[in-house]
Amino acid sequence: MKNRNEYTLTKSEMQVMNALWSAGKALDVHEVVARYDEPRPAYTTISTFLKILTTKGFVDWKKGNGKQYLYFPVISRAEYTSRVMKNVKDNFFGGSASSLVRFFVEEEKLSEAELKELLSLIQNP
Repeated sequence: MKNRNEYTLTKSEMQVMNALWSAGKALDVHEVVARYDEPRPAYTTISTFLKILTTKGFVDWKKGNGKQYLYFPVISRAEYTSRVMKNVKDNFFGGSASSLVRFFVEEEKLSEAELKELLSLIQNP
């Protein structure tokens, strides 16, 4: 099994992780499904994603009542975001944080308020 640092989550896996991260507690498959908007995915679909995320090392489980399994994240949203952004910075911007920020300033057409917020963050880290 690979280390979770070698994996990037797919969009569908991120949706499952977001449900677990926002819950703040271990959830069973039914509870994860209930966190989706309509039309909700099938129980078996979410169960499969939870097994994949467990294999990848992002999720673990504990025994609940009876045959119930409760799933919980073993990496925080902040840890995952930090790792992904570091990979983006390293792989697309040659490790340069200023190049990454320049890209967002130029390509995302940031509003004046967003630019002021960025400037404030730079001046007061």
